[in-house]
Amino acid sequence: MRHSLVQPPADLPALLEHWIAAGVITPEQAARMRADVGPSMPPASPETEHRQASLAIEALGYLGSVLIVVASLLLASEYWDDLSTVGQLIIIGGAAGTLLLAGFAVPERLGRAGTRMHAVLWLGATVATAGLLGLFGDEVLGWYDEDLALFVFVGVTALAAALWWRLPTALQQAAVVAGLAGAAGAAAAEFHAREGQLPGLAIWGVGAIWFVLGWGGIVLPRWTALLLGGFGLMIGSGMTMPGDGGIVVALTTVTALVVLAVLARDLLVLALGAWGALQFLPIAINEWFPGEVAAAIALLVAGGLLVSVAIWIARRRGVTPQTGVVRRDYGVIPAETARVASVAVAVAVTTAIIVLGIT
Repeated sequence: MRHSLVQPPADLPALLEHWIAAGVITPEQAARMRADVGPSMPPASPETEHRQASLAIEALGYLGSVLIVVASLLLASEYWDDLSTVGQLIIIGGAAGTLLLAGFAVPERLGRAGTRMHAVLWLGATVATAGLLGLFGDEVLGWYDEDLALFVFVGVTALAAALWWRLPTALQQAAVVAGLAGAAGAAAAEFHAREGQLPGLAIWGVGAIWFVLGWGGIVLPRWTALLLGGFGLMIGSGMTMPGDGGIVVALTTVTALVVLAVLARDLLVLALGAWGALQFLPIAINEWFPGEVAAAIALLVAGGLLVSVAIWIARRRGVTPQTGVVRRDYGVIPAETARVASVAVAVAVTTAIIVLGIT
């Protein structure tokens, strides 16, 4: 018969639940701890049992989704060439529809686990829909290149936006931004001028608009909007290079991000600016100062400045020296200003693409 050698503390059940939630221990390890201390240890609370059941259901949902995707791929690889276009569309459309309906079928009582399942299932449905639209546009409509890309991205954006409105998670927001960026880039490519630069400028514009909307708190969660907008800015800037105009756009973007990070003492924005600097400074220096010692000196100075700014922000971000109170609202511009700025960016970028595309 097992006896507890030491009387467990009264708050041990709460501690075990906290450690499970934090990932310090597994539910199995917590069960062994409860068994080791004997009857004096209170049983797990209903909240813990509910959490464990939700995680198990979530894991089964992910496993089932993976099996659906793998089965579809296996069927496609085995019989794809023997299938008609209609059969191919049925396989891809079936996978997309199954994932979409499975997301709707997830019960709300699962809480956060259910939300995560919704997000993953619907992201899979969005990707499968992209494949469905691509196959339909290619085999049925006979479209290709930028026409096909525009068709796919517009359709995917419509679905992603509807799912994001239904479930405003980071994954659904990412799908919307990716769709918008792809659609804008494909539309700019229709001009067949300045290959790569006009699509890059369009993607840069989508990133800038999303970044501004996140900065103004219009698109939430704010950190997701800033991150996705920053990625759009970086990818779009990179596509406009290595021409002189593209280098100017890229360096101006990086400088603006670093300045905003300093003013708002925002480490996320600074990280985006630092990543852009690492990507674009070597290209700019090699183009403008090839084979010169100035290149190494410029990189050294830029790196030192970024490190200094990072340390300054880390030491000062979020705390007022007088009161020691954490600042909650740092660097957020008014919503109306963000809307006006986003419209201005959209008009300016669209005008630039049209002018450059017809000249």
